Amino acid sequence: MKTAVIIPAAGVGRRYGAALPKQFSVLAGDPILLHTLRIFQASGAVDSIVIALSELHRSRVQQMLNAHHLTKVAALVTGGAERQDSVRRALENEATAEADIVLVHDAVRPCITTDFVEAIIEAAAVHGAAIPGLPLKETVKEVDAGGKVQATPPRAGLRSIQTPQGFRREILKQAYEQAPADALVFTDDAAVVEKAGFNVQVVDGLESNIKITTPADRWLAERFLQGTA
Repeated sequence: MKTAVIIPAAGVGRRYGAALPKQFSVLAGDPILLHTLRIFQASGAVDSIVIALSELHRSRVQQMLNAHHLTKVAALVTGGAERQDSVRRALENEATAEADIVLVHDAVRPCITTDFVEAIIEAAAVHGAAIPGLPLKETVKEVDAGGKVQATPPRAGLRSIQTPQGFRREILKQAYEQAPADALVFTDDAAVVEKAGFNVQVVDGLESNIKITTPADRWLAERFLQGTA
């Protein structure tokens, strides 16, 4: 069974407030993207990696790959305006064509482990589509545009969803072929698969697997990487 990993890394990171996109911000001595790539490079279950990026940063990423011997990165593709555009382009690349399983992982989630990656691969092989999630710790409110509470959904049926999200390649490819190219904006790849009518299985997430969106996230991620959190 062959596994390819798609890393959408074309984002500009406006909420992060840095001069460079957050995936290039230094965390515990190295760029966030480098930490993320090292996990997949180290996993014996991963065969290839495709990175979707902005052309503005192609040379920066290529230098990183060369300097750190990230040999599993098989292709750099030009990302799109939205995440789904970047994933669609990566799926069209020949580097993913022979994969049985495709993982899609946020470039700015560096605090994962090879065991976690391999558990998602196994779950995707069994279920066809598998995504990690954590139970919510806080009460959630549904509000209208003016901030007025409309409903309080029970937490028992809700999960905070992470990446990597794993799919049999034919399921993800078919879902993207059916998805409108410009009508809807999907916040994750599971939503594309759900829209196409496929079942998606939620499996156990990882507490340390935070998405670095703000400087506070960066502070916490650094402590996870250093083993002090």
